[in-house]
Amino acid sequence: MARSSEPLPALVLAAQQLEDELRRCEEAAAEAARIRLNSEKHFEKAARALKTADEHREGLGPKLNALLAAIHGARERAEAAAARMEARAGEIQARMERLKAFQAKAGEIAAAVREATVSAKEAKSARELLDRLIPLEERIAAAQQEARADEFDDVAHDLAALKEMIASMRRKLEGP
Repeated sequence: MARSSEPLPALVLAAQQLEDELRRCEEAAAEAARIRLNSEKHFEKAARALKTADEHREGLGPKLNALLAAIHGARERAEAAAARMEARAGEIQARMERLKAFQAKAGEIAAAVREATVSAKEAKSARELLDRLIPLEERIAAAQQEARADEFDDVAHDLAALKEMIASMRRKLEGP
């Protein structure tokens, strides 16, 4: 509901003005019908009431046209809102697909980190394992930078945790 300090929307105002004019026409017609037609004075009074009713009836046309224009404006607003909603839905869909792609990439990197952790036991030397970590660190850094650029903070945070796991492995392998 509109607050009293806010102007009425055009649609509401046009409908109210039409309703007011229609009510005045009906009241004038009802007044003309109530008047007893038994004297010249009453005939004149009834004629004035009918004239007033007719003036209000003639005023209905412009009020109805204003209401139709307001309805047309409301339809245009509704169509514009629908277009904005559709555009936003498209943005959400594209963004969701992008997020899923990032999550899949982060999942692949996490699997590679797990594989590196398991293969650490099978490595012949620390140097061999350190050499395997370099491309993994590069993948994590690139994916993390891309996630941050696209403002996918959750994915960037998950990648930061993987980066820290690799850094911890590196520190252990490089020793003191």
